[in-house]
Amino acid sequence: MIVVTGATGNAGRPLVRALAAAGEQVTAVARGFEGHRLPPGVAALRADLTDPAASEALAPALEGAKALFLLTAASVLPLGGGAVEGLLAAARAAGVGRVVLLSS
Repeated sequence: MIVVTGATGNAGRPLVRALAAAGEQVTAVARGFEGHRLPPGVAALRADLTDPAASEALAPALEGAKALFLLTAASVLPLGGGAVEGLLAAARAAGVGRVVLLSS
């Protein structure tokens, strides 16, 4: 299973579609899904990554995940900030083997 943050945005939306089309199990994470249709079989999880408690909200989704696509905005979630560190620690604790980081 692959967890994709920013799943309704310009990078995440096509990534979710491509992964689902390739037969991957996907959990799409976004602040909201209003007006967005996910491919069949894709799980949706609402989470705001600007919230310091986001790692707690994502922890169940990370269990069993083999990869995490982590989209951050440098102005909102600077590298080295608590939210990113918490998410990476949650991914590590869940045994996620690969993290792809995209930052704007």
